[in-house]
Amino acid sequence: MNCEQEMPELAAYAVAALDPTDAVRVDSHVQECPACAADVHGLRTTLAAVRTLPVEELLGDWSGELPELREAAVRAALAEIPGAAGS
Repeated sequence: MNCEQEMPELAAYAVAALDPTDAVRVDSHVQECPACAADVHGLRTTLAAVRTLPVEELLGDWSGELPELREAAVRAALAEIPGAAGS
């Protein structure tokens, strides 16, 4: 698995959308690769943060909201890291 070319596959892995054979292969790689493990953790953290938003906030025009969403996702990720700033 080439770490620089597999973000779509890591994203599918993070949401359990891979077939079992691919899931085992990617899981094995993620267990050995700190960079990919961090990417999977970041994807899962972001998804968890988005899932907490009310449905009405997920619909509509997001053009002016992306910086705030990014900041919220970063804050959520930092809150899970022991000793990180802001936790």
